[in-house]
Amino acid sequence: MDIDQLRSFDRIVRDGSFTKAAARLNVTQATISMRIRTLEAHVGGALFTRGRKVELTERGTTFLSYARRILATLLESEDAMRSVDRGRIAFASLRSLIEPLATPAVVDFMRAHPRVELRFEEGRHRDIAEWLHDRSLDLAIIGWPNFDPLLEALEPIAILREKAVLAASPSLAEKIGPQPTLDRVFEVAPHFLSFFWWQVTPDAIQTLRHRARTSSQVLFSSGRALISRGDAIGHLLQASITEDLAEGRLVDLAPIDMPAIWRDSALVAGSADAISRPLVAELAERIVARAATLGVLHADRR
Repeated sequence: MDIDQLRSFDRIVRDGSFTKAAARLNVTQATISMRIRTLEAHVGGALFTRGRKVELTERGTTFLSYARRILATLLESEDAMRSVDRGRIAFASLRSLIEPLATPAVVDFMRAHPRVELRFEEGRHRDIAEWLHDRSLDLAIIGWPNFDPLLEALEPIAILREKAVLAASPSLAEKIGPQPTLDRVFEVAPHFLSFFWWQVTPDAIQTLRHRARTSSQVLFSSGRALISRGDAIGHLLQASITEDLAEGRLVDLAPIDMPAIWRDSALVAGSADAISRPLVAELAERIVARAATLGVLHADRR
């Protein structure tokens, strides 16, 4: 029994697929299958039922908690070794907060500490949750509240709250008119866009999607381009379009009968002792300060 076998076993359970687990671990499916066969020989029987759906056997279910306990101990030891080297930090942020929040804080931090090795990544909530679960991050900005049962022990360093603005181009906003109702907005707007910012799409946005003549779910860059050209409307996070609103490139339609919509996220530590490291604490402080400057700091829990 070795660590690669245990990691492969845990990955298959989490993904429900040998193929997906192989892709996640960047190995071939044959390698995954060989690891599991070797592990099954060690534990004395099959861990999975093979078929159209991969499921744990009774032996596999019993073994799972022990395997995860071993992996957790290994990851804790890796955390401890990383904390010995004070010159390395791993940080990840939600893509939507890279430009307005994370990048300015990281740039200032690296200017102050040019010899520090920083790994700075972006992703959707589910990507960052995976990295946190694998204990590969010191700091992260994730969606909040946290609904991942594997990360239930996470406590926020700070909670961020961004207003979602129903944005349109100036030309489309002029056609719709000032202080519109939602009926008026959807009477004129050709297309309603929503984005992948939410762990769970808010009910208010789901309702608007049903009211629109046509609706699509798109990436931020594509959606912003469509909105800027007057081909669509959609909720953009205010912090990411502050300059566009101030300079008149985009308009907040602010329908009089639309409830306020917010997106919460949180700055969290990847492990209980990560924030005790001076460099990690300093980067967290810079991120919180930047959030306060942007007006998106909802609660400072430090």
